[in-house]
Amino acid sequence: MKRFSMLLAAGLLAAVALVGCKSLPTQTPAQIAANVCPGVQSEIDVLKKSGIFTGGAQATLTEQIQPDVNAVCAAGVTVTTGDIRKLVQATFPVVVTVIANSSLTDQQKLQATVAVGVVVTGINTALSLQPPTSTTTPAPAAASGTIAS
Repeated sequence: MKRFSMLLAAGLLAAVALVGCKSLPTQTPAQIAANVCPGVQSEIDVLKKSGIFTGGAQATLTEQIQPDVNAVCAAGVTVTTGDIRKLVQATFPVVVTVIANSSLTDQQKLQATVAVGVVVTGINTALSLQPPTSTTTPAPAAASGTIAS
């Protein structure tokens, strides 16, 4: 749980630093992954080895969460905004559910859930600062000719 507390503190410091900036920096999906992955991978490794998750929770951690994390964090992968969004919208809620169903104490569950929330907030902030991409197509040109009345 000490790692969760450290992760929480780091997330809060990053949020405070962002609020104090006059101009917020934008990051590519690869940069977001580079900032987030070391902590996420470390926590997943600790959770897998800790023995506090058993049965279905351990299977979920190993078979669902770990592959989703690897899709963003494995060496050499090309990370897209969609990969990052999946981590936030699909994977982290599963992590919170696994934490809630674990044998952690209520205090540890709270700390772990808050730590995940801080990471999610940081990632969502980084995603929201990305420049918008245009996927719209231009409107068709107006038809020439006169309108009969």
